[in-house]
Amino acid sequence: MDCSADTMTNRLLQRSRSSLPVDDTTKTIAKRLEAYYRASIPVIAYYETKTQLHKINAEGTPEDVFLQLCTAIDSIF
Repeated sequence: MDCSADTMTNRLLQRSRSSLPVDDTTKTIAKRLEAYYRASIPVIAYYETKTQLHKINAEGTPEDVFLQLCTAIDSIF
């Protein structure tokens, strides 16, 4: 699932407002996103070369993202 760092940050900050303990700050989220990108970019690049990667635009509503995910899964099976 692909969305911008801003979208991920905003979603995590919203989540932290509704759950305890609150450990999601902009600074901790930025560190986690950096670690995520470092770990995932090589994996994504590998599967792009194998044409086995299905990118889902996760910028939309949960319903839109779910429909895209279902479509991608259905295309595999």
